[in-house]
Amino acid sequence: MFQICQDWRRFSLIFFASLVFCSVFHVGAIGQAQSSAPVEQPSLPSPPASGSQQPYSQAIQQGIERYQGGQYAEAIALWQQALTQISAAPERAIIYSNLAIAYRQIGQLDRAIAHWEQAIQIYRAQKDEAARSAQARLFTEQGQAYSDLGQHKRAITLLQSAVKITQNTPNRLTEAAAQGALGSAYWALGDYDQALAAHQTSLKIARELNYPPYITTALNNLGNVYASRGDRYTYQAELAQLEGNNREFSRLSQAATQDRTQGKTYFEQSWQAAQGVSGLEEARALMNWNRLLVRSQRSGASGNAQTQITQHDGNLILKNFNRASELLQTAPDSRDKAYALINLAEQISKVEGSNLQPATLLEQALTVARKIGDARAESFALGSFAELHEAAGDLNRALALNRKAQFAAQQINAPDSLYRWQWHVGRMLKALGETEQAIAAYEQAIATLQSIRGDIVGANKDLQLDFREQVEPVYRELMTLLLESPPSAKVKSVIPTPKSLLPNPYIQVSLKTTKSNRAKSSVEQVVDILELLKLAELQNFFGDECVQVALAESEGEAALTDTNTVVVYSVILDKQTHLILRSPDGSLTHYPIAMGRQAIEQKIDQLRYFLELRATEDYLSQAQKIYDWLIRPLEANLTTFKPNTVVFINDGVLRKVPMAALHDGKEFLIQKYPIATTPSLSLTTRQPVHNNNLSALSLGLTVERSPFASLSNVRAEVEAVNQILGGTKLIDEGFTLPNLQTQLQKKSYPIVHIATHGKFGVDAESTFLVGFDQRLSIETLDNLLRSRRSREAVELLTLSACQTAAGDNRSALGIAGVAVRAGVESALATLWYINDEATVPLIKEFYSQLRQPNVTKAEALRRAQVKMIADANYNHPAVWSPFVLIGNWL
Repeated sequence: MFQICQDWRRFSLIFFASLVFCSVFHVGAIGQAQSSAPVEQPSLPSPPASGSQQPYSQAIQQGIERYQGGQYAEAIALWQQALTQISAAPERAIIYSNLAIAYRQIGQLDRAIAHWEQAIQIYRAQKDEAARSAQARLFTEQGQAYSDLGQHKRAITLLQSAVKITQNTPNRLTEAAAQGALGSAYWALGDYDQALAAHQTSLKIARELNYPPYITTALNNLGNVYASRGDRYTYQAELAQLEGNNREFSRLSQAATQDRTQGKTYFEQSWQAAQGVSGLEEARALMNWNRLLVRSQRSGASGNAQTQITQHDGNLILKNFNRASELLQTAPDSRDKAYALINLAEQISKVEGSNLQPATLLEQALTVARKIGDARAESFALGSFAELHEAAGDLNRALALNRKAQFAAQQINAPDSLYRWQWHVGRMLKALGETEQAIAAYEQAIATLQSIRGDIVGANKDLQLDFREQVEPVYRELMTLLLESPPSAKVKSVIPTPKSLLPNPYIQVSLKTTKSNRAKSSVEQVVDILELLKLAELQNFFGDECVQVALAESEGEAALTDTNTVVVYSVILDKQTHLILRSPDGSLTHYPIAMGRQAIEQKIDQLRYFLELRATEDYLSQAQKIYDWLIRPLEANLTTFKPNTVVFINDGVLRKVPMAALHDGKEFLIQKYPIATTPSLSLTTRQPVHNNNLSALSLGLTVERSPFASLSNVRAEVEAVNQILGGTKLIDEGFTLPNLQTQLQKKSYPIVHIATHGKFGVDAESTFLVGFDQRLSIETLDNLLRSRRSREAVELLTLSACQTAAGDNRSALGIAGVAVRAGVESALATLWYINDEATVPLIKEFYSQLRQPNVTKAEALRRAQVKMIADANYNHPAVWSPFVLIGNWL
């Protein structure tokens, strides 16, 4: 019986995956003909017209010999020496390029990029065609190095420039390389359509030129894209099944199968094309093929510890493993070989039946990395070795190896791997009972993460599985330690506060001089960590840095005291759920609840289901139970503070239900307090609404837009808003993107009210509003609203008739972050779809109350919802509770 074991911890992070699975295009050295394989090679400068030997030529030639022998550090030293003797710009450009490829071979990508930049600047000063071709080659190499670092957006900019240059030059092989590298960058960002187009272009050119190395590479990369898109479809199919959408489940499942079949075909073709051309490329294709076979079987495993796989596929996997190992043994030593050996070890550790030993492969990878002087590859090999020992229970040996991995990563300033080893040390120290040391290790990991979060959390807009598996646990495991196994005394925290990272989101955080480096209680530290996690979640969800803008514009905590506001944080961990109440004076009170993640997810999912069933009262018992668990412990403090507003910063599944609908047995929570929610206090502005200066741009869609039905009550809703607030209304044919853009540019509207279908999915790609002429993505809406920054900001964005996907906790991130992403102060949105005449009186009452002096947005919503509760026709929470206020509650 062939089984896939899943108990060894995964280490294929985004950065690492881009190095191992994605074949790299190398475009050859400047001034040298293309080699028979896509491998970087240094070159000699052209000899002078006189033909006499220059004094530095011998050092350059010796450097090339050292490079070709895998002695990269010695080659670098010789070229650096030669560089001091060269004054001619063209010759210096060649040496800079040689140094760049050598630094890349030893994993020092920052230095490689810097030397390529030096060469690029020289060629920019030259105006001939040869210099432009040289720039294209260097842009391609530099772009791939940025992708290796996880900076895919920066890579795309460079690679697009390379493509543009090559399309106007005769060097089509460079164009193939640039298109292939561009496709890999798009793949890493989850933009699969763009990735497929670029890789197909690369393959077409390579076939026209009959250049086997690039043909093999392009085929392999096409397989990667189809395999990843198949994973996306599988994930979306599972969510559709959870929501009961069988038609969509069937469509997506079929699409996943088709993409995996296509991926398998490309991997087979890549393997066949690589035979006799490149042993390393052949091994890559075999490992990717295996990866696809395993994941295809695992897609239906639902998280089982082991996955059954067919005997045929099992035998094929073992055969591919053995062949890949043979190929790697004979491949010349290189950084790609080192990473391939690490990848092979990782894959083999997950299956039974192979006679290959992961430890042996990791030893070989370590030997290669040390031989060529690649500290980055050495760090990954040591860290992977440590994980292997950790899984075997040998924690002392694992810790020793891990610290060596950390040292290697620090030597070359590689935070993308460093944070992982710091995290793993924390995990092992926790297992050994060394709580305070474990906390220190986790804090170092988070501080390192914060220094690169712009790359790591925004790297892939697709499934975000790397974030869930490789980033989020660092934060949650530290919070677990602090809340459930707190240290005996207050400790100095190295966790940076969100504000301390401005204005540069990529700045390296100092572990000694952070603003928050002071004695803090465990609960205070948890709040800091939770705020950082919320920022990371939103940035990861939207796949860009726009959250950083909101962070720069948010305010301090003085407004909590001035407005008598209470903030309630929730933290859902594996074994317990925790509530933290921040009083108006800033003091924190901690309430542990004996209910772990699985239990609370089950209960909240049930409550969400019953709340949407208007025909029954089944929601009530669930709403009362959840109230007893989450709100009852806080009641005494809430009674004492008599807050003007209760703001919830909810975690995980709690974002899917309205806190207003919780019931104490006599009344709903909204009948006691105005309620708001925000994804992060650090992202929330707190300026009072200008009650006497409100006007609205009101938009509505009443007609059907497949697959969305017509909205029969929208016209009355838009008319009511326009009557109360004045301003401009655009309905149906008037609600187009050009009209919306024109209105927002022409006039400042404090309120933008949009009554149309909206979907908040599991990522920014599946989050949109439906206009008359097209769908409006959150990015489009953001661009429209942010384009008016020279005038007053939008104080309130209202989205009625929207819905969040009920099957996944991430879907609520979209609605929680809509105000942040769209650059508005507040948003009023619905958690589930309502097409009912009840929407009209609720909206009318809300805006009528908002026009009253000194009435906050939270209080206006409370009054509108309380009025609905008092009406026998509309008192069911299915009608009024899905309306939630997000962001600024004042």
